Amino acid sequence: MTIQENLIRQTIIEHYEHPKNKVTNSFIKKNKDYAKGHSDSPSCIDNIDSFVKIKNDKIIDVKFAGIGCAICTSSTDLMAIELTNKPLKQAKSIINNYLAMIKNDKYREKNVKKLIFFKNVNKQPNRIKCATTGILAISKAIDNYEKSKK
Repeated sequence: MTIQENLIRQTIIEHYEHPKNKVTNSFIKKNKDYAKGHSDSPSCIDNIDSFVKIKNDKIIDVKFAGIGCAICTSSTDLMAIELTNKPLKQAKSIINNYLAMIKNDKYREKNVKKLIFFKNVNKQPNRIKCATTGILAISKAIDNYEKSKK
């Protein structure tokens, strides 16, 4: 295993075993000022609720709850870290670039930062849903926030 492969593996495991942004449902019951989104996978255990706090069109905080495999949990946690303190327009660009990367479409590498660790997920088609479930939940939370402001 190369040093790069080892770093990728360690990062994914760290964010799976000790996610910084995973919360329990009791957290969300106490914090009503978060927009909510949900995504799950019909083919595995991944089932994620995301919670995004937005103020003045800037993401203040991202949390998630639920159950997910290592790829799902770690990608959701890393995305939550990446989106915190970003304007909505930039956050949506980061999400779109990440999803393009996962689909093996054209994307901007500088926009995905540590999320680049999931670049090769598309080589295992059964893992694509794992790498997108939590991110789609976050995207839905942003969409729900924007709909509530109209």
